[in-house]
Amino acid sequence: MADDIKRLHYFDHQFMRAGDFTAEQEYHLRMRRRHLRLQHTWGIATGLQLSFATGASRATVGQGAAVDVQGREIVLTVNTQTTDLSSYSGKTVYVTIAYDEQQTDPTSETGVTGNTRWSEVPLVDVTPDDPDDPSTTLVLGRVDVGADGRINGIDDGSGAYRRRDAGVVAGDLEVRSLALSAPEVASSEWARLRLGAADRADLQGNLNVSGDIETAGEVDGRDVAADGAALDQHVARTDNPHGTTAAQVGAPTSVNGVHNPGGDVSLAGRDAVTITPNDAANQITIGESHSARTDNPHATTAAQVGALPLSGGDVTGGLSVGAGSVQFGTASAGDSNTMLGSPPQKKITLTVLGGTSGSVIGTSGKIAVLIWPFLDGMVGLKVGASPGGVDTTVLNGTTRFSGNKIGYVTDTFVNASGGVLHTGDVVKLHPAGTVRFHGDNNLIPIPQVTLSDTEDDPLVIGIVCQEATPAPGEPDGRTEPDDPTAVPDGGDVFVVTLGAFAHCHVDASSSPIAVGDLLTTSATAGHACKAISPRVGAVIGKALEPCAAGTAHIAVFVNIQ
Repeated sequence: MADDIKRLHYFDHQFMRAGDFTAEQEYHLRMRRRHLRLQHTWGIATGLQLSFATGASRATVGQGAAVDVQGREIVLTVNTQTTDLSSYSGKTVYVTIAYDEQQTDPTSETGVTGNTRWSEVPLVDVTPDDPDDPSTTLVLGRVDVGADGRINGIDDGSGAYRRRDAGVVAGDLEVRSLALSAPEVASSEWARLRLGAADRADLQGNLNVSGDIETAGEVDGRDVAADGAALDQHVARTDNPHGTTAAQVGAPTSVNGVHNPGGDVSLAGRDAVTITPNDAANQITIGESHSARTDNPHATTAAQVGALPLSGGDVTGGLSVGAGSVQFGTASAGDSNTMLGSPPQKKITLTVLGGTSGSVIGTSGKIAVLIWPFLDGMVGLKVGASPGGVDTTVLNGTTRFSGNKIGYVTDTFVNASGGVLHTGDVVKLHPAGTVRFHGDNNLIPIPQVTLSDTEDDPLVIGIVCQEATPAPGEPDGRTEPDDPTAVPDGGDVFVVTLGAFAHCHVDASSSPIAVGDLLTTSATAGHACKAISPRVGAVIGKALEPCAAGTAHIAVFVNIQ
C-alpha cells in the first residue's frame, strides 16, 4: 500500500542503488517530521530575533531554529541581513522565514557529475503583504520603514500574522511542577504550581481571574469560609445586624444643629432661593429666581459701575471689547468724524492692538484691520493674521474685485501619488478623478493628483505650493503643520494653477532652459523641462529664471496651455 511505513532492510551480498540510500534517509526524515508535526505546534523554537542598527535600511535576523506546519526544521546557523528596505519607504513590511533545500557540493571524481549534499538553508524574505500561509512562511516580525528609507522600529506583528513560538501538543500531562515564565520576567518572579499534599495543588504567586470562580467546597483563607447563600441572606438584611453607630462610620448626627435621629431634616427655600424635590429621581434641586430678572432690582446706576450711559458720555482712554461688537453711527456727514482737507472726507480707523492712523502695525499673531470709506464710495480694507488660525483671510461667498488682484492662484487637490509631494513638484491629474466637492452648493471639485513622469503630458495641472490648510470648522489633518512643504499621501495639497511662482523643479539635462522658454512635463518625476515642440494642453508655463544644465528649482509663470 502507498501509505505503508517501510524502512530499509539489509542482508549480505545485497546490491544497493542510490534509491536505497535515499529511501533510508527519507524514512528517518519522514518519521522525524511526523513527530514534530503531531506532537508539537509550529512556530519559532529559539532565536530568530529581529534587530537593526540606528540609521540602517537593513534588518538583521539572529541565528535560531523554527518548525513549520509540515514538521520541517528551519535552522538559521548564522546572523543574516534582509535585503535593502529603502524601496519600501513609508511602509510596514513583514520579515519571514521559510524552509528551503538545494543540492550542493558537486563532484565528478568518478567521471560522473553530481551533487553530494542537500543543503537546508532557510529562505529569509521581506514582503509588504500578509503572507499567504503563515504556517509555512513564518512571520519573524514587522519592520516600520520611514519616509527616508531608514528603519524606524520593529514589532512582532498582530493577529494571524504575528511572531509565534513553537509549542507542545499533549493530552494528559504528568509533571512534578509547572513554572509559568516569560522572557521579560525574572526567573525569581515566575509563578509555580506543584502538588503540595494529597489532592491539593499549591500555587506560588498571585492569581488573576477575569471570569467566575465556582467551587463545590470551601474557599479557605485564614480559616474563613465563603458560603454564597449565607452571604446573600446577610446582604439582604436591613436591621443593622452588626449594631453599627454613626460615630463608628463618621456619619453626621445633625445638620447645622438640627437633630432628628431616625427621621428627616427638611430644607426650606427663602426669598430668591428655591428648593425643588424629586423623589422619583432621588434628587433635590437648589435654585434661585433672582438671576432671571431684567428690571434692575437693585437700582444700580451707570456711575456706580463705571459704565457709559445710553446717551451722552465720553471715552477719554482706550476702549477694549472682549466679546460682542461696537457700532459707530452718524446723523450726517461730518458728525462725530474727523474733517480732513477739502472737499471734506469721512475717515474711520479701526485698529486692534494696532498702530497709527494711515497704517496698521499689528502684534504678531493678532488681528489687525484698517477700513477707510471715502465720500466717493471707495473702500479700502487691510486684514492681518488671524488669531489661532492658519489662514490670513477667509471670505465666504462671492468676492468681487474692482482693481488688481496680486499674487498666484492655488486650488485644492488630494495627493494620490502613493508618496510624499514637495513644494515645487510638477503634478498631473490622477486618472481616478475627483474625490469630493466643497464651497457654496458644493460647486468646487477637489480632484486627485500625482507626480508627472511623462514627456509632454496633457494631464499636467500645476505646481505643488504647500500642504493645504483646513477650512474654518474642518478638522486639521496635517501631519507636520510646522513644515508645509511636504504633503503625505492622501493629504490635501495647494497646487499653483495660475500666476508667477518661485518654486518649480526643472530638468535641463536634455536642453538648457532660458528665461521665457515654454515648459512642459519631463520623464523625470515631478520635474518640468523645455518644451521643444509644444503640445496643446501639455505646456505648464514660462520660465522666469534660466537653468543651464542638471536639475534645479526656478521661478516660473504658471499658465496651462
